[in-house]
Amino acid sequence: MVRIAVVEPRSAGYGLIDWGRELGHDMVVFTAGHGERRVPEEHLAHAAAVETIDTNDDLAVRRRLRALHARRPFAAVVPGFEHYVPLAADAAGDLGLPGLPAATAAALRLKHLMRGRLDASGIDQPRHVLVTREQDVAGAIAAVGLPCVVKPVDQSGSLNVRKAGTPAEAVEAFRRIHGYGAGYLDRTSLPLVLFEEYVAGPEFSVEGYASGDGIVVLGVTEKLLGPEPWFVEVGHMVPAPLDAAAERTVVAYVVRVVRALGLGLGPFHAELRLSARGPLLMEVAARLPGDRIPDLLRLATGADLYEATLRCYLGLEPVTGRGAPGTGRAARRAGIRFFLRPGLSGYTAMTVAPHVTADPRIREVGALIAPGQPVPAATSSAGRLGYTIAVGPDYRTTADALNAAEHGVRFEHSAPALSAPALSAPVLSTVSETA
Repeated sequence: MVRIAVVEPRSAGYGLIDWGRELGHDMVVFTAGHGERRVPEEHLAHAAAVETIDTNDDLAVRRRLRALHARRPFAAVVPGFEHYVPLAADAAGDLGLPGLPAATAAALRLKHLMRGRLDASGIDQPRHVLVTREQDVAGAIAAVGLPCVVKPVDQSGSLNVRKAGTPAEAVEAFRRIHGYGAGYLDRTSLPLVLFEEYVAGPEFSVEGYASGDGIVVLGVTEKLLGPEPWFVEVGHMVPAPLDAAAERTVVAYVVRVVRALGLGLGPFHAELRLSARGPLLMEVAARLPGDRIPDLLRLATGADLYEATLRCYLGLEPVTGRGAPGTGRAARRAGIRFFLRPGLSGYTAMTVAPHVTADPRIREVGALIAPGQPVPAATSSAGRLGYTIAVGPDYRTTADALNAAEHGVRFEHSAPALSAPALSAPVLSTVSETA
């Protein structure tokens, strides 16, 4: 039994606690324990210990880790979320454990550094300009063209990312990011704004990991986005409906990107668009994909990215399961759909139509925002009210189930009809692996 530290797990990071316990490891969770940095109790129950600490105070976390390591050594320090990749890398270096080099962690965390490294490697990507002053917005527009994408360099979940079609929209987007200050996860966002060429084309993500044996791609995910000018992810399908040639092109491109960025340890999640000139990277992160994509991957192919992540950090050969791209061994399609209800500021009950609850393809239906809580604007992932997961033998069967659930789930402002089951609290079920 080994001891593993997980720094501020969120989203897929919760699965690291669960699967670490399942694999017989002692998982020690470092978390602030409040606000957006609160780990649900059902996941903390699988932890061997919980260290409550301000995870935004890098020095305090590193000191606590050193003190605990002196008493009983850790075998690994794993980031539980994208924002804590550099901290975990630095802490691993302190303890002499496997981890990413500091410069690599920074390039995988900060989008302008990522762009710079890829430029130096000669990898095709969208045109881009870093802007720090409003008077430089016009020059950035001239360089990347309109429409363009305006984004912060250090956020996630599509927060403050938007398409700008006019100079006025570009200035508005710049001001929103530049003046954001402290917000998500109680962290102060850098006043650095990235202007990028807008890329038309379908969007995909590539999921995999790097270890001493090289880079392994486990799956390509199709992404469904909400209406522009925002880029809210409202659904995913695993595996993506790509032909073999397109899949090989996408995978080869991402492998080049990962190598150029120096990622040699742990998971990666790369997002790209397949444009007229080929794959073009939106961004890449040294973490597990969110939005339950690791669960979809397991359901569709049997590949376990949670276990692979932990084994990478422990210096063990990952057991990846079946269904890697190009093998044709994905027995099923697994998908998730998130519920957006633009203009809805709150609701009293979530109702699920009988045909949805009776559908054997539907594995889960759940709420992400509890009844009675304010609903943020549908301009980032924070505005998604709930979700459904479906599994079918092929793409169309799974997509039909997701579409039926989209139309069969309602968010009521008043007492729901008795004929429809009502969910009065979030439901976060465990994904079943049975057919």
